Amino acid sequence: MRVKKYIVDSMSDALQQIRTDLGKDAIILNTKPIKTGGFLGMFCKKKIEVIAAIDPNESKEKETVKNIPQSPASFVAPSTQPAPTFSNVLQTVALQTGSAQREEKVESGSVSKELEEMRGMLWKLMMADDKNTSLPEAFIPLRKRLQSQGIEEDVLASLFERMLKELSPEEMQDDEKVRQKAKEIIVTMLREASGKHGPLQPDMSLVTFIGPTGVGKTTTLAKLAAESTLARQKKVGMITSDTYRIAAVEQLKTYANILNVPLKIVYSAEELVPTLERLTGCDMIFMDTAGRNYRNKEYVEEINRLLRSPLPNETFLVLSLTAKQEDLEAIIESFKGVRIDKVIFTKTDETSTYGSIFNLIIKYKLALSYITTGQNVPDDIEPANPETVAELILGEIRE
Repeated sequence: MRVKKYIVDSMSDALQQIRTDLGKDAIILNTKPIKTGGFLGMFCKKKIEVIAAIDPNESKEKETVKNIPQSPASFVAPSTQPAPTFSNVLQTVALQTGSAQREEKVESGSVSKELEEMRGMLWKLMMADDKNTSLPEAFIPLRKRLQSQGIEEDVLASLFERMLKELSPEEMQDDEKVRQKAKEIIVTMLREASGKHGPLQPDMSLVTFIGPTGVGKTTTLAKLAAESTLARQKKVGMITSDTYRIAAVEQLKTYANILNVPLKIVYSAEELVPTLERLTGCDMIFMDTAGRNYRNKEYVEEINRLLRSPLPNETFLVLSLTAKQEDLEAIIESFKGVRIDKVIFTKTDETSTYGSIFNLIIKYKLALSYITTGQNVPDDIEPANPETVAELILGEIRE
């Protein structure tokens, strides 16, 4: 057994040196904080002492076995002693964290911070293992499920890293506990990133819907207008600035006639304030906007002018889950100069992949609001709370 001691500033430095000196099969035996230098006990620098080890004979034996031709006559069985994996090291680290925190409370959490840094690096190495040879067995089906849902690797790594911090080594081997912890942390991550998520606020006077063409803005507007009229008994008005498509105006006019609410058309941002004054008797006004090319800067500037309203208002960005992740990100980037209060994800009934919701909320800190589940007005819409999103991603509903 070859044992080597390292004095380092951080665990990331130690990991790099250990992998360079001892190789990927090395294991960490112990870590502890130390103080070096100084004068008469003053001006000491805090360092970390890390002891790592590797069995050279085992490494040579594995290399010998690897180089022997694998034929029935010359097959040599490998060592029965399994090589240390990152999974083994992670369990060791999980145990060391607790003892280090108990023994070194005077260090104000510095050891815990370094150990967590090491665990984060180890998780990244494990996540890069496409064959899942380093992951605990209970994590493998979960990883496959989340990857099939389109969860991006950096988001997945953050999720698994947080799971490591909250699961004991024993719990890591339990399929049900791993899945439940994943759901719990997905909900937590969504709540943290989404901020003041929730449905339409009843005290809003103007509600505007923006987004690219074909995502279902007009139908979504009609659903929420119908809900406000029928369930909340609000006096509702409608405005459309989508004069580029005759069909859009006719569609909204049909909904307005069914709900028996007034509909006004504005042809420019300058007409908005006079139009709002003509609808002063309404409790809530729902405004549809043109779904033109979101890459067109003039279109985005026009949207910004329309949003300059003196009334209490909310702006909903409407996105379709049938679009590619790259396209959804391009849309959000294009609307960065526009005030977006909440996001609505449409067409959940037309896809079985919901990872884009998780990716976008985490990356852009969007506030969840609604998901739509069909074309029926006003029925096919529901609040997009974090629990519902987690269940969609994990396949617990509507599979």
